[in-house]
Amino acid sequence: MRSIKHTADNCIACGKCISECFFLQQFGAPDKIAEKCLASQHGHDEAAINSYQCSECSLCSAVCPVDAQPFKMFETLRRHAQEENLFGIDQYSPLLNYERIGGKFPFKDNILPEGCKTAFFPGCTLPALFPTATRAVYSALKQSDPSLGLILNCCSKPSKMLGLYDSHTEAISKLSQFIEARGITKILTACPNCHITFKEFSPTFKITSVYEELLSSNIIMNKPWLKKVTVHDPCVTRFESELQENIRTLLTKSGVSLIEMDHSREKTICCGEGGAVGFHNKDFALAWKSKRIAEAKQTGVPIVTYCAGCTNFLSSAEPVAHILDLLFVKRNRIPQLPRFPFNYFNRLKLKISARLT
Repeated sequence: MRSIKHTADNCIACGKCISECFFLQQFGAPDKIAEKCLASQHGHDEAAINSYQCSECSLCSAVCPVDAQPFKMFETLRRHAQEENLFGIDQYSPLLNYERIGGKFPFKDNILPEGCKTAFFPGCTLPALFPTATRAVYSALKQSDPSLGLILNCCSKPSKMLGLYDSHTEAISKLSQFIEARGITKILTACPNCHITFKEFSPTFKITSVYEELLSSNIIMNKPWLKKVTVHDPCVTRFESELQENIRTLLTKSGVSLIEMDHSREKTICCGEGGAVGFHNKDFALAWKSKRIAEAKQTGVPIVTYCAGCTNFLSSAEPVAHILDLLFVKRNRIPQLPRFPFNYFNRLKLKISARLT
């Protein structure tokens, strides 16, 4: 209840977050939602159920002038919904199965050479959609550090996002304990969700984005065929200014010019996939996607992002390039993304090829 009370006590009902958010425009200002939660159990439970229509993108917290942190309130409400069995999540089974499969054989694997202190953790979706780029990045990193390891596993972000905190904590704890037990001191993340999920868990090992590693190394990358782009920052990296800057530096150093959208960096907007809102309120998910695409089209240049999930969700409306594919795979156009079951085959192929080298 602490986060709810914080929002109730600090929100000044200025309307800045409401003007940015489809969810708040329908359900009201954060202070009113918080007050209803504090006023009665029914109000608390109702808000918890409604929180599944929130994209959990944290734009509300980014634009808040008084640090009322409404995002944390909605995150807490989802947890309450699951702890009290207020909201069934059967419709999210495809997402939770994706998480479960990512942490089990045959997709899970640990390729850790003797003396391995650093491991590449590409996540689930990047190897599925961009296997060639993932393999190329891993190979390039391994040339710089022959003892580099590869961990193919899931960070369990979906469980956390849906309010299943006990399940998430158990999974991320087990994964982190394994990494620590193997003497690994640094993880290189390519997925922004994995990056933030690990950081929020605060393990003893260092969490570094692969983009930071690429900037600090002498790894040679391709000359991108796109010469001018706009960057979509995934909402999970909203407050990761260093990561945002690293992405832009990699692009500009590679000869790519940038045109920023109205909403970028800390004020970025969700691609529509955030919070898995599309499973419960498809209209909100499509509205966010349409807004993101419309802003991108105003720049007149293609979209580049560093989240495979965002790439996948936005690509049904507009071609979107992933920065690693752009920098490590020679192409002359944005590729079509593989669909089921080929995305799963790609993950297995990456695992097999990594084991054979």
